[in-house]
Formats: sequence, C-alpha cells, structure tokens
Amino acid sequence: MQPNDTAVFWKKCNSCKKPIGFNALYWVCNVSTCNRVRTGLSFCSVSCWDAHLPLMNHREAWAEERRSPSEEEWKKTLSGEDAPVRRRRTAKAEPAPAEPEAAALAKPPAVILRRKGSS
Repeated sequence: MQPNDTAVFWKKCNSCKKPIGFNALYWVCNVSTCNRVRTGLSFCSVSCWDAHLPLMNHREAWAEERRSPSEEEWKKTLSGEDAPVRRRRTAKAEPAPAEPEAAALAKPPAVILRRKGSS
C-alpha cells in the first residue's frame, strides 16, 4: 500500500482476514517471535488469536490488547516521517595504551600461594 492510497482499514487479521480499522482495538500474541516487525501478527479478536496457538506451539502465551494507529499516523509511518533521525558518530581518538602490548605479554602471570591453616 502506497502512502498516497486512500486506505479503508489499517491491516487484515492474520487468522480470518477481516479488516482491522484505524484507531480500533486488535490483539497481538505476547510471544516475541510473533511480535517481530517482519512477522507482525495482528488479530481482530481473541478467538482469532486463539486459533494461531496450535500452529505456533507456544508453551505459555496470552493475547495483548492494542489500538491501531489513526489514518494520519499510519500515513506518516508509511512515508517514513516518524522514523528517528540518525546521526553519525564522530570518530574519537583512542587513548594511547599505558604499556606496549608486547611488554604486557612478556610479564609472567601473578601467582598467589595460600597456606593451609593448622586446624
């Protein structure tokens, strides 16, 4: 869907394919693999969410209620206007090491001896 298209709904339910309107309630699965951006499972009702459980084989899961974006918010998302501004970091000069690495490797490791107590 292009940002210039006039959309009638936000998304379709991943189970029954009914439309989920703008600014409407919908449900998502709490499991992280179902919530990823690429997966993006959205369900129009709890019964549609419940239908995906046997397929996904979750051990412990529940439906979380969410509200879909308004039409204006969705258009901004599609056009990329709501994306955070990325700034490049400037390269910082690394501080000079206190000792050369070769000298640090040449030192023998510290050995700690413990005496057994006479108990």
